[in-house]
Amino acid sequence: MLPEWLDADRVNIALVGGIASLAVAAVVAIRLIRRLALAVTVALILVGAAAVLAVQWTGMRDCQQTCSCEVLGRTVQVPANPLCGPDRLDPGRINVDISIDPS
Repeated sequence: MLPEWLDADRVNIALVGGIASLAVAAVVAIRLIRRLALAVTVALILVGAAAVLAVQWTGMRDCQQTCSCEVLGRTVQVPANPLCGPDRLDPGRINVDISIDPS
């Protein structure tokens, strides 16, 4: 399990930052490496790593609703979600009675 301070929101930000960093690194690698085959290989590795992060990032959008967030197999805490934790709200048990008085 990851540390408590590393919650789902911070992991989400880190994943987006990682994707952006890898994209910049791929562009820089293509510009700096003179051999075409090596430049393409390095760029493909960086794009593959960014794709892995993108898949994890898309999973983070839905996991906060189910209270079971994982990134690369590691459990992440879900912050301030009333649907999670020991004092969680059960949306199925909330009774809402709406009556409209036409008078």
